[in-house]
Amino acid sequence: MKVLKLHPLMTVSLLQMQFQRLLSCNIAVYMRNSPANAFDTLGEAGFPEEMLIEFPIDETLSLREFEEELEDKFNFTLELCNKDHKPFTNKSMHLFQLIASLSDGMKHNNEYNAQLDITLERLLNNNRQGPQQIAC
Repeated sequence: MKVLKLHPLMTVSLLQMQFQRLLSCNIAVYMRNSPANAFDTLGEAGFPEEMLIEFPIDETLSLREFEEELEDKFNFTLELCNKDHKPFTNKSMHLFQLIASLSDGMKHNNEYNAQLDITLERLLNNNRQGPQQIAC
């Protein structure tokens, strides 16, 4: 089962990396109807939770249903896109069809996946320790 991990301090670029790893596609995240910057956090985009949320991905949902479910649950807008960052036009296609069509012939890069896991772990550890003060 694929699990999407969301945290208010996670950046849009880290969320995009997760989607590339889990669903082999890109996403566009919007803040107040404008494309979000890669360095904006999910909290800034409207994510209401104050902790890490693990969200299981139901691969039987259509692209439209999946986007709407995430928007309703987590209060930020996103759109699934192909590798060229163009939104998919067939929103009735199911996630498992998307994964199969985009994953054919592609190898998963373990170094890339490990880098994402390390980044998520670092984010969690920093959040547990609270704000850091920098000595000048």
